[in-house]
Amino acid sequence: MYLDCQVKIPEADGKISKKTIKGTTYIYYEYARVYLKDKKYNTPKRICVGKQVPGQPALMFPNDKFLKTFPQEVLPEEKSHYRSGCLRIGAYIVLRKIISDYRLDLMLARILGSDAGLFLDLAVYSIITEDNAGQYYPDYAFNHPLMTENMRIYSDSKVSDFLAKTTVDQRIQFLNEWNEKRDHRERIYISYDSTNKNCQAGEIDMWSLAMQRMNREKKSSITPLLMTEITENRSTMKRIQEAS
Repeated sequence: MYLDCQVKIPEADGKISKKTIKGTTYIYYEYARVYLKDKKYNTPKRICVGKQVPGQPALMFPNDKFLKTFPQEVLPEEKSHYRSGCLRIGAYIVLRKIISDYRLDLMLARILGSDAGLFLDLAVYSIITEDNAGQYYPDYAFNHPLMTENMRIYSDSKVSDFLAKTTVDQRIQFLNEWNEKRDHRERIYISYDSTNKNCQAGEIDMWSLAMQRMNREKKSSITPLLMTEITENRSTMKRIQEAS
């Protein structure tokens, strides 16, 4: 969680770096280097200690890791503005109109109570930023209008607690109310993403080992080559999938 104040970016020779993600520049501190024997070079270990203030390349908003990494730094008593002076409202207005037309705000208020605004904000956040990482939600909330009461910005820990306490009954109630108002003659579109998984699959005629995308030097995954024949009162089907 980021603190509500601004500090100078620390001057640590060769240990401070910046990385811009979706328009926000984050400040990283290199705390160690690890030598990889197989690759014969050092790899740095970094942690995020804050994010740069927009338009102020020498200033940053610190986070809790900043206080642990630079305990000698004194935080200013005067706090910065709670919200950005310029809110990005374009896409929000369109999505807010869709939510209102489908009466989703009223439906979720009956199901989730006072947390309905946060739920809608998370949905809009995932659409606008094309991301669902809770740690970046406070950055989005800083310069976007919100549906929470008084446009309150919640921390990433609050987002995690909220999602964790959502019950199965609430999800079923939402689906039942949503489906009740739909025209069942309409065409339904289902989107999905397929990828390889680390598992022990059954009924595989032939398989081979293939390295997964992460930690290639340590682990491997099983990629099916020829799936078992499937017969359901129709011609036999075979699916060949290339090893990734």
